[in-house]
Amino acid sequence: MKRQSSYKDDGGKLYLVPTPIGNLEDITIRAKNILTDADYIAAEDTRTSGILLEKIGVHNRMISFHKYNSKQKAPELIELMKKGAVIAEISDAGMPVISDPGFILVEECIKNDIPVIPLPGPSAFTTALIASGFDAQPFTYYGFLPRKASEQIPYFEQMNKFRGTSIFYESPHRLSKTLDNLAKVLAPDRQICAARELTKIHEEFIRGSIEEVNAYFKENDPRGEFVVLVSPNTAEEKQFSFDELIKLVNDLVDQGKSKKDAIKQVAKAHNVSKNELYDAYHQ
Repeated sequence: MKRQSSYKDDGGKLYLVPTPIGNLEDITIRAKNILTDADYIAAEDTRTSGILLEKIGVHNRMISFHKYNSKQKAPELIELMKKGAVIAEISDAGMPVISDPGFILVEECIKNDIPVIPLPGPSAFTTALIASGFDAQPFTYYGFLPRKASEQIPYFEQMNKFRGTSIFYESPHRLSKTLDNLAKVLAPDRQICAARELTKIHEEFIRGSIEEVNAYFKENDPRGEFVVLVSPNTAEEKQFSFDELIKLVNDLVDQGKSKKDAIKQVAKAHNVSKNELYDAYHQ
């Protein structure tokens, strides 16, 4: 067990500072003050962050800290903080740690008893969530999904059953293909919301069924980074007979899964005993 007092002394510490996701006016007074007073700013992309810092009048030294060098850089930053340095960590846009390598640095700070101080602020997925029209609680945030269809399907199967709102990010050139995969698992009339360019001049929310939104993007090229929200599953849960479950197992086997893995997957998906399904299948 560990207890941390964020403001106990003037020694080294890590500030997690959110940055605007589009509109620079969303920077807070406190965030600007922390960035001004910090000894170093650990930035995901120093060029992107440099534009923001220049506009708000901050000229502190930046250190490159991104997913490709985070494991090598984290020990260096820890040593600086052990010597009393105050470091502010920022991502390209939004909250550090969310779809960002900041987790590694936070984890190392905690191991080394270095205070970690989070600031509240902008986040693309929560911004989209509150305007989506879907219930904001509960929700599950998935970040960026895998690119391959075979790796996306298990996530979509979770979303299909989930009684809350599901959220993920997608790039414009992959959006249409991802919606195709989503439509293979979820009912075509399930409601989704695709939000883009949040807080910017071209901010837009495209709401409708999976079928409608998918058709829209077949005719209109997606532009900008997207937050995709999937409405909660409000349908009554169907109770499957063992004959129906066995058919689902056979479908998976036909797709190349082993019988053992197929039985395990179907049993888990439909909340039945793996052993009972195994016995029914082999009878």
